[in-house]
Amino acid sequence: MKKAAVIVVVAIALIAWVVLWFRNDDAVATSASRSWPGEMGPLDAAAERWPKLQANEASVKLTAFANALPKNEAVDDFVEREITRGELTIDAPPTLPDISAIRELLLREPVVWERENGIGGGDDMNARRTMQLTAARALVASALAKARSNNPAAWDDLHAVWNLARTLDGHPQLMAQTAALSMARMINAVAWKMPLPAPAWLGEMQERDNVRPLLEAFQYQTASYAKDGWAAVFRTRWLAASIDHDRLIAEELFNLTRCDVDAPMNELGTDLTSVWRRAFRYRAEREATANALRVREGKAIETGSRCSDGGWMFDGTTLRFSREIATSAPDRPMPLVLRVKP
Repeated sequence: MKKAAVIVVVAIALIAWVVLWFRNDDAVATSASRSWPGEMGPLDAAAERWPKLQANEASVKLTAFANALPKNEAVDDFVEREITRGELTIDAPPTLPDISAIRELLLREPVVWERENGIGGGDDMNARRTMQLTAARALVASALAKARSNNPAAWDDLHAVWNLARTLDGHPQLMAQTAALSMARMINAVAWKMPLPAPAWLGEMQERDNVRPLLEAFQYQTASYAKDGWAAVFRTRWLAASIDHDRLIAEELFNLTRCDVDAPMNELGTDLTSVWRRAFRYRAEREATANALRVREGKAIETGSRCSDGGWMFDGTTLRFSREIATSAPDRPMPLVLRVKP
């Protein structure tokens, strides 16, 4: 028994010695002090960028309304099917829940969620994210059902989703920013099927690029792991190297002009390679919707693209991007080939 205890003590001492031997506070401090691209500043700036937010009464009401929605896989399947169909026609919807209270609240009241510290991922944040995306899908389903009968009120449902996505602007966690990206992509993926004319707010949404807020969330994640994660306990040159590695990924992404992106895997926090692929593809998706709406309005398409690796063509019936940009499951994106006319 005493021998086992001695072995444990020696092992702990050896580990402590190794940690102290490789500990390099100066290297970590130097890496953390280097500025991230786009004037995001060093890692310390990531925590200071986000003001404290307290939940308001509107968020409490919205949570109650959204949690009352029944779990409905038929609604989810309907939305997914219409997002991935490159056809202007809309299939018959399933029985849809009443989302009028959610829509009216989002259109008329500012919703503020409490901002949490750290990287998130707890039960409360997971439940809130699920609730937000459930409400968004129900609103998109309602919009599609109205658009099928050419009811311009369909745009109000999508506007409510856009307002919901914007409530996440003050939240640095990647869980929040990927939820905002998902909502924006849902809106954009069905907007080209909505009744004409498109409202002014859609242009505002399409001008907004989600790569920047995702980069800020990436920096926040790196800062959180470097300061409070397991790696922070050991503050070795390996932690310094990981900080530099992730910052260089951000620099590469900040300067990328392609939309077909295979980013290196980050070393601190959740693997974001699939997130970057979706975010950069969304640039082409926004162009697809904008061009489809131009065709439906009798206008010429914009053949040029923000994507340096592609461009747009229209043959009189079908709008097509010059290359496919695949994403990995479970992502089911809108196609970049749209049959806009019969």
